[in-house]
Amino acid sequence: MALSLPELKKRAASLLIAADDAVRSNEQEAGFVQAQFGDDSVAPFVRALADARSDLSESFKLQQKLEDPIPGTEEQQRASYIEIINRCEAARQVLAEQKVSFDSLRELEKNAPQALELLRSGQAKAAAKIADAERHMAELCLRYSDAAVGPVSDNIAQARERLKFLDTATQTAQQKLSEADPGAAAVAVRAGEESLHQTNVLVDAIGKVRQDLDSARTNLDRAVEDAAQDLAQAKATMAAGQHTDLAGPVAGVEAVLNQVQQQLQSGRIDPIAALQRMEAARQGLDQALSGVRNQQDQARRAGEALQQAIMHAQARISVASDYIAARRGGVGTGARMRLAEAQRTLDTALSLQQMNPGSSLTHAQQAGALASRAAELAHSDVQGFGGLDNRGYGGGMFGSRGCGGGLGGAVLGGILIDSILHGGDAVRDGDSGGSGSGSGSGSF
Repeated sequence: MALSLPELKKRAASLLIAADDAVRSNEQEAGFVQAQFGDDSVAPFVRALADARSDLSESFKLQQKLEDPIPGTEEQQRASYIEIINRCEAARQVLAEQKVSFDSLRELEKNAPQALELLRSGQAKAAAKIADAERHMAELCLRYSDAAVGPVSDNIAQARERLKFLDTATQTAQQKLSEADPGAAAVAVRAGEESLHQTNVLVDAIGKVRQDLDSARTNLDRAVEDAAQDLAQAKATMAAGQHTDLAGPVAGVEAVLNQVQQQLQSGRIDPIAALQRMEAARQGLDQALSGVRNQQDQARRAGEALQQAIMHAQARISVASDYIAARRGGVGTGARMRLAEAQRTLDTALSLQQMNPGSSLTHAQQAGALASRAAELAHSDVQGFGGLDNRGYGGGMFGSRGCGGGLGGAVLGGILIDSILHGGDAVRDGDSGGSGSGSGSGSF
């Protein structure tokens, strides 16, 4: 019996999340094996990942079109949802086909004691990184506004949660080894590896944001000086009785410039947002001054605007990607879809830089807006995430119901799936299924 359109929509959304989580998890898995065994050993799996990413990218593109105000006829929508479903299933299948050889390569059941020692070493290093990041975060909060540091405001707390669960996982692994249960020990080690990875993602994201904010702050100072020069040129032109159409753009730039200068004097500021407002205002003035400036000056300004837009988009995509990667258990399709679209749009912008700078600028600006929206949706999803207690999980190999031992963070991070929480039996039987909408599927 054919599924109804709402049923197809629901299934497509569920598979999009599962496929996206599968790709993310297996990318991390490939990194671990590559570091241990070298590039040649993971080459087939890397190719499988590339195929899966391609199917996933096309699926997100189709989902984006389905969210248009006019998504098409019912027949067209059905065809799109069916293609999304098929592509997502193909993405998961191509990864599953490689997983047999992949798992045998790692042989965690045999190597669990050695892998456990590596985890403990990584745990100590991660704890030191968190302490450093805490100092950096304090500095950021003194220099920049709450909005500027908002994307990483809870990263220290989240990193400590992941580290807490890493401790739970290592203790569980050691206990299972002492009980002569290497399979369960391997499951715990794998969960610990993902927890360690997310700890590092959360900590490293603070450094990325710090670098982006510092860079934007430097560029903002330069933009303020350039805007003042633009205004002087425009006012001199108007004073000479020429180009009276400059009045509107001049007023716009002047208002933004005054606002930004006041914010700079008051102390804490969001330099990325301020720089974006400044660039938007200056673009209107750039167009009005096109009849006054020579070609060299026009080309210079166009190049500056394009580079700023690309840098802004790259920063926004990085922020959104890191946020989702460490909280994937609580993030739905909307944020993931827009992040995928942002990356595709940025790739288009980069490909057009030389032959069509104007179109490249438009795409870069769209990419930045899409990434910002992805971050907003992801944050909203996490704020409404029910966590461990709302999922009906009972006791499992990592403890009883509740969020102690970092279990809450592990669920938010998509590290734990139903089979893991119930002792890993399904995992050892070869089932890698996920836990439903909004949760991570893992790669155990």
